[in-house]
Amino acid sequence: MIRKLLLSALLLGSAPALLAQSPKKPKLLVGIMVDQMRADYLPRFADQMGNDGFKRLLREGFQCRNTHYNYVPTVTGPGHSSVYTGTTPRYHGIVGNSWYDRRLRRDVYCTDDSTVQLVGTPKGMGVSARNQVSTTLGDEMKMVSNGRSKVIALSLKDRASALPAGHMADGAFWFDMNTGDFISSTYYMPALPKWVADFNAQKKADYYRQQTWTPLRGPEAYLNSVADSNSFERIFKGKTVATFPYELSKLAPLNPPPYEMVNISPFGNNLLTDLALEALAHTDLGRDDVPDLLALSYSSPDPVGHTFGPLSKEENDLYLRLDLEIARLLQALDKTVGKGNYTIFLTADHGASEVPRYLARHHAPSGAQSHSTLNKGVADYLNQQLGPGAWIETERNNMYYLNRPLIASRKLELARVQEMLAEYLRNQDGIAQVSTTAQLLASSQTAYLESKLQNGLYYKRFGDVRFELEPGWTWEMGVGATHGSGYAYDSHVPLLWFGAGITPGISYQYHTITDIAPTAAMLVESKLPSACTGQAIPEVLSTAGPKKRR
Repeated sequence: MIRKLLLSALLLGSAPALLAQSPKKPKLLVGIMVDQMRADYLPRFADQMGNDGFKRLLREGFQCRNTHYNYVPTVTGPGHSSVYTGTTPRYHGIVGNSWYDRRLRRDVYCTDDSTVQLVGTPKGMGVSARNQVSTTLGDEMKMVSNGRSKVIALSLKDRASALPAGHMADGAFWFDMNTGDFISSTYYMPALPKWVADFNAQKKADYYRQQTWTPLRGPEAYLNSVADSNSFERIFKGKTVATFPYELSKLAPLNPPPYEMVNISPFGNNLLTDLALEALAHTDLGRDDVPDLLALSYSSPDPVGHTFGPLSKEENDLYLRLDLEIARLLQALDKTVGKGNYTIFLTADHGASEVPRYLARHHAPSGAQSHSTLNKGVADYLNQQLGPGAWIETERNNMYYLNRPLIASRKLELARVQEMLAEYLRNQDGIAQVSTTAQLLASSQTAYLESKLQNGLYYKRFGDVRFELEPGWTWEMGVGATHGSGYAYDSHVPLLWFGAGITPGISYQYHTITDIAPTAAMLVESKLPSACTGQAIPEVLSTAGPKKRR
């Protein structure tokens, strides 16, 4: 019947009524991730922003206002992997920024690769996407184009560059906090390309390290922030209070590594935009009809958030300044690639909690657990129940790894010991949800936290018992923000689409972060990443007829 209707429509010349027109395929896809950007930041800060940055994206693009991470932990490595693979840690394998390796009996960083060497610096472990077991959007673009698509990733963090770049990229570059240069890895190339070497020779990081960070606007621009002087922020060495101004030239020698202060300031965003503009000017990105990918990750909002918190004047000012960088990037894309020839998606790798001390001061639900206290309690309990022994190998990412050889030697059932530990944890203050690996593997969970725990499970890198703290609880009643939970403050992030194939609109439908890669793949007519579990967002892709506000 459907085939007959389509044939009749074609014969009658009314096929557009049944077949939506394909969106324009962009020459360049630009993925922008802002590290630790909560969904509420844009509406909070937009009134004080200009018209050419975020507001242009909002005005001319499509907003998905109800986009969430659908797993835990909500941290940088898994976040970047999930956006570009279109799946959760359960299938791409990046279960944290680092994890415990039972075979090696030590921690493994998410982009560690001992088979390669760094390029552009003499020190450090090699970096690649080898630990990421799914292909990425960029990998698939390379394959379907027989290698003609170009893929380049840039960030201050290595994991925010290598993981989006994937396994076949033409280049992944990140910032060396010790030298002030952008570097790479032999996984991608034997030596830095000329345009990166020339950029490093300009010593722009040295220029930014000499700047003084002062408020960009007058007091009226910061009405949604707490007072500049408060007790919720970390104080840099060399200052007695966490208040403006921040003279980076004086603070940098006292707060190592040498270029860390560039990172913990808006000037890290300036530096990344500078490099992105060099990439647009000196590579062939977006120069032909084969779609390319430029993956950018603005890292500085994360250390600024960790240092000062979401309600700080510093965080507010950083986003007003980031707005100028987005405008600068859009202007460069218009000039080098051309309006209507590129498509942007902008999102974040996670959100952030409020500062624990702020919550406590205002009687909001909050609290703090202690790693040392909880770990000692666990060890004492298992010794009482099972006899003396080192029953726990380690605790990482809210997961306990049991000593499985010891359990086997004592002829104990692993599942029984897991459940014994889980039952103890369920009775501890501040713990909301506890699941054993066996439970997560055996059932299909639909409850809020349980499903997120299950989506974060990659068995080879997972512990025996995984738990989640109560809302508002952290590991210490400290200053600055943190993140990593499955709650809305960590999972709810912005998602904006702009450019070729996108018409203006807003959707309030629930979407997950894993929907980005399949949507982008449809726009560039690429194959989906190998482990993709997300669904293309129809509101973004539907371009037939006038776009309605949703």
